[in-house]
Amino acid sequence: MNLKPIMGWSTWNKFKQNISEQLILEQAKAMKNLGLLAAGYSYINLDDCWQASQRNSAGELQFDVGKFPSKEGFIKILNEMGFKVGIYSSSGELTCEDMPGSYGNEEIDAATFAKWGIEYLKYDYCHVVDLPSDPHYNKTGFATEPPPILYLAATPTDGSTAETAILAENAQLTEPAFLQDGKIMGLNCTKASARFAVNVPTAGEYQIAVGYDKKYSVNRQFVLLTLADGSSHEMWFPPSSGWYTPARAMVNIPLQAGENVILLANPITGQKEDTIFRYARMGKALKSAQKAAPIYFSICEHGRTEPWTWAANFAQSWRVSHDIAPNWATIMSCYESAADLWQYQKAGAYNDPDMLEVGVGNTTDDENLSHFVLWCMMNAPLILGMDIQKSSENTLNLIKNAELIAINQDSLMLQASRVKILDNNANGENLDCLIKPLSDGTVAICVFNKSDNPAKNVEISTKNLHDSRIDDKILHNLHHYKNLITHEDFSQTADILRIDEINPHGVVLYKCR
Repeated sequence: MNLKPIMGWSTWNKFKQNISEQLILEQAKAMKNLGLLAAGYSYINLDDCWQASQRNSAGELQFDVGKFPSKEGFIKILNEMGFKVGIYSSSGELTCEDMPGSYGNEEIDAATFAKWGIEYLKYDYCHVVDLPSDPHYNKTGFATEPPPILYLAATPTDGSTAETAILAENAQLTEPAFLQDGKIMGLNCTKASARFAVNVPTAGEYQIAVGYDKKYSVNRQFVLLTLADGSSHEMWFPPSSGWYTPARAMVNIPLQAGENVILLANPITGQKEDTIFRYARMGKALKSAQKAAPIYFSICEHGRTEPWTWAANFAQSWRVSHDIAPNWATIMSCYESAADLWQYQKAGAYNDPDMLEVGVGNTTDDENLSHFVLWCMMNAPLILGMDIQKSSENTLNLIKNAELIAINQDSLMLQASRVKILDNNANGENLDCLIKPLSDGTVAICVFNKSDNPAKNVEISTKNLHDSRIDDKILHNLHHYKNLITHEDFSQTADILRIDEINPHGVVLYKCR
C-alpha cells in the first residue's frame, strides 16, 4: 500500500481534549475556504477524546454524543465536504486521556473504523500495563511470564467425542523450559517451548484447553499456540485472585485427523517484543477490515523500541520521537530524531517526527519556514495543528507553497539523506545539508543553519556531496538551481554552490539539475 505521506489537520496540537463536532466543522470549512483542501490537506484527524468513556452494548467504540451529536454520521458530513477522516486509539487498555483503548479489541475496533469509512488511524502507546516501564507494572504475572502449565486437551466443538488430554510430563520441552512437580515452568523466554502431540479422530474445529496453576496476578498472561502449518493462535490467561487452582483457558482452532503438533511458547520477552506484538495485531486487523479505501496506519510509540527497524512491515508511518511542542528546541529535537533514519524509510512507509507546529506557538517566520521545509524534505506526514480560522497570511502562504509540497509528495516517496558538508568559510558544524532524489531526475538540496547567528558567504562544493541513491556524476555536476522559497532561477558554472547568507535557524532550498 504505497500511499504518499498524508497531508491534513489534527485536533490535538491546538485544541487537545477540548474538541467537538461544531469546532471541527468550523475548522473544516476554514480549510476549504482558505484553499488548504485544494492544496492537498485532505485528512481531518480526530485525536483523543472523540469517543465516549464506555463501549456500546455490542462492545464497539462509540462517539461522545454530547460533543458529537451526529456520531459516526459526522464522518459522512466531512466526506461530503471532500475530506478523508482519521481517528485515534491506543494500544493500551485506555488511551492517553483515559478513554477506552483498543488492546484486546483490535478486530472489533478495526471493523468499526472500516464500517464508518475511516481512512487513517493514529495508534498511541498509553496504558500499556504489561511492561516494567509502566507505573502499574507488577512482577507477579505480567505478559512475559505465562503461568505453570499442567496439561493440554482437545475436544471437538460439536461434542462428537470426549476430550483428549496430554499431561505436561508428556510434552517435549525446549530449554530453558523445565518440568517441576508435573508443571511446565519457564515459558518466559523466546527460546523456551513446550511441544504437545495431539491425536484426534477427525478433522474439524476443536476447543483447545490448557490447564494451568492459577496464581495471583494483576495483569493478563499470554501464550501462543502454533501449529505445524505455521498458523498461530493466541491464548490469554485472565488476571486472578489466585484463590482456587487449577484453572483452564480455551481457544478454538482447526485440527487435522491424526497427529497434530501444537507448540506452546511466549514470543513476548520484553518491551520491544510486546510493542511489535501490539502494533502487528492492529495492523493485521486493519488490513482484514478495510473495505474500498485503505486505512493509513500511523504508529505512535514515540521511538521507544526503534520502530524504524520493524514498523514498515504493517504500517505507513511511525513516530520516532517524543511529542512535539510549539517551541524551537522541541521542534529541533524531533528533527534530529528523524534526520538520519532515511535508510529505514521506503516508498509508502515513513519516519514521522510528529505533527507540524507551524502557526501554533511563538516561533519566528524563519523557524516556521525551516520547520515546514525540513518536514517536506524528510517525507514526513504534513499534519497541521493550528487554529485554521486564526492563521496568518504568512502561515497560509507557507503551508500552501505548491513547490514545497511537491517535494514532500514526489512520486519517488523517498526521505532526504543528511550529509556532512565542508563549507569553505567559517560556518562549519552549524550547517546541515539534506539531499532528496526526485522522480523527474532532479535533486532537492536544502541547507539548514542551526546556529543562532547568520551563516554568511556559504560555499559548498557539490563534489563533496554523496547519496547512494543518486549517481555521483549527477550530484557533482549540478549547475542549474531553482530557489523553491523565492522562486528564483540561476545557474553556476563552477562546482561550488554559493549562498550569500542564511538567517539564524533558517533554510534555503533548491531544486537542482
